[in-house]
Amino acid sequence: MNIDFDLVFYILVAICGVSIVFLIFTSIYYLIFWSISAKPTPEVPHSNKKTKFAILVAARNESKVISHLLDSLLFQTYPKKYYDVYVIVESEDDPTIGIATSKGFKYFVRDRLEDGRRTKGFALQECIDYLWRNNLNYDAYMIFDADNVVDPNFIEVMNDLRQTGVQVGIGYRNFTNANTNWLTVGSAIMFSYMNQITSKGRSALFHKATLMGTGYYVDVDIIKEAGGWIFTGMTEDIQLTSYCYYHDIYMSYYPLVCFYDEQSPEWKTVHNQQVRWLAGYFQSRKFLKGKGVQRDYHTKSMQQAMNYEFKAGIIPFIIFNVVSVLLAIAAIVFGVFSALHGQDYQTGIIFTVGGFQLSVLYMSFFVAAMLSILRNREYLHLTPKNTVIGMLTYIFFFYLFVPAYLDLVFHPNKAKTWKETKHTGDTKDLK
Repeated sequence: MNIDFDLVFYILVAICGVSIVFLIFTSIYYLIFWSISAKPTPEVPHSNKKTKFAILVAARNESKVISHLLDSLLFQTYPKKYYDVYVIVESEDDPTIGIATSKGFKYFVRDRLEDGRRTKGFALQECIDYLWRNNLNYDAYMIFDADNVVDPNFIEVMNDLRQTGVQVGIGYRNFTNANTNWLTVGSAIMFSYMNQITSKGRSALFHKATLMGTGYYVDVDIIKEAGGWIFTGMTEDIQLTSYCYYHDIYMSYYPLVCFYDEQSPEWKTVHNQQVRWLAGYFQSRKFLKGKGVQRDYHTKSMQQAMNYEFKAGIIPFIIFNVVSVLLAIAAIVFGVFSALHGQDYQTGIIFTVGGFQLSVLYMSFFVAAMLSILRNREYLHLTPKNTVIGMLTYIFFFYLFVPAYLDLVFHPNKAKTWKETKHTGDTKDLK
């Protein structure tokens, strides 16, 4: 078999060059968000007008951890007559109920637990339906998980944000145990980037934000317009974000107040979470339209641009990662093959091409992690040791999504199966 080694060599070098140019070109998108995120967030004015909040907490079998959240909600600066807390469980025997009632909070027991309805979204749907049936009227719903903790002024600040016209608002997602191991460090860096870069940029450019599980409120009118809480997939937060983009709903990310979340230190739990996130991401791409009122805060062209940004924003980055790895593997394989045929000159250069491509990929993650840590140092209180670990291992944390994606491909039923995340109540990083 005759092989034109020179031709193959030039093709690989050309692909390498094109992929680097592609990285630089698509980085403009990220650089715009970086420049925006450097600007300080102005404080929202305090308002004497009050929102009546229903705080909904999906908390089945969470008696070991929920006390931290309920205590933080009990001692809010916001007047207690303007918010009610509903702890959502699946059984009257759940000891979580006793903890909630001992602190003066309400609870709701689900009664529709058939297969396919075990997600958090269905728990929220049932509770909201209950509120509507019983004419329990509120202005907005605020969503938390049982492992969350919130700043003492969280509700008060969210009220101030809502009084400026924001229909869906979210605070800064901080962490209760980021320093546990390299997995929790990687999770903290990833969510910090999503907080202070992606959401902050989207709020500034489009009046949009990325909802990340909990720590947000949504106006009741938005839910009524949609025909109820229709966000019942594997990732109800991304579904609601998609809905808000399509209907041009006024959203805002506000980092001057925090809610805290526990990060899993176990690979199996992280893997299951990533499978769920990927399944939810692909589901949400089909969820943009739905029912509801189409608003016109932006022009049609701007709406199209921001919808494209939301749907395709991470695609160029994924393409570069995949091409980089495949190119590096191809370069190394070709280098070995050419060496077996006495092409030593090409061998060295091909190894260099592969190594250079991997180095660029690794450095892009290293720099992203480093800048995220520096940009978020007022929130992200990593130890010096874990700061170094995070920068060195962030690429490996990100590539845990690869086996998660493969798992989803070979086990498509996992796109419909909700696996409960076990929480330990670890709050050692709280200041």
